[in-house]
Amino acid sequence: DVALKELLDEGMAARFEQEARLTAKLQHPAIVGVLEAGRRPDGSPFYTMEFVVGEPLDQKIARCTTLDDRLALLPAVVTVAEALAYAHVKRIVHRDVKPRNVMVGDYGESVLIDWGIAKDLGEAEARSAAAPRGTERQTGDGLTEMGLGTPQYVAPEQAAGAPPTERVDVYALGATLYHLFAGRPPYPAGCEFRHVIATPPPSLDVVAPRDTPRSLQSIVAKAM
Repeated sequence: DVALKELLDEGMAARFEQEARLTAKLQHPAIVGVLEAGRRPDGSPFYTMEFVVGEPLDQKIARCTTLDDRLALLPAVVTVAEALAYAHVKRIVHRDVKPRNVMVGDYGESVLIDWGIAKDLGEAEARSAAAPRGTERQTGDGLTEMGLGTPQYVAPEQAAGAPPTERVDVYALGATLYHLFAGRPPYPAGCEFRHVIATPPPSLDVVAPRDTPRSLQSIVAKAM
């Protein structure tokens, strides 16, 4: 069984191709691998990926009623941290790390999905060095940097459209941990990028249960 991904919107062709190309570079147990990519006889692109059986982390968190229940999900985030460390060695940043993009299986296996707005920093740097001065900065897939990611978990510099670095994933990983410990994301649903830029989220020690380990809170504070 495989997952078949097809292009439904021609306007997303560059992003579709980018996701297949970048994900194919990453061979890690916690990253869904690309098995095949190609085009149909009519020219429409497709690619196949490993079929992931599981449930998004945010749904699992929503069903938890106690801090202990949520802390039992911590290994899933540790696995994601290891996957990101591997991707960063390859100079690839995900840019949309969040509980919704972490699939957790029945036996605790975890996978980081949706690399659609990921960026290869090595390729971007080479392209930037070759580009004429004054050229408008884009992601390389035709998308501008502004407005990428999910506001509830996005780093302020990413929300502002600054050039991405591995640190945007570190922030988002911290925001994912924040959601895990507090039972809610750092920012409310429906917030906009301008709110992320202008206002820091409530401190975790204010919104998380009092018995949340201080060492874990420190990790979140440093990451964010």
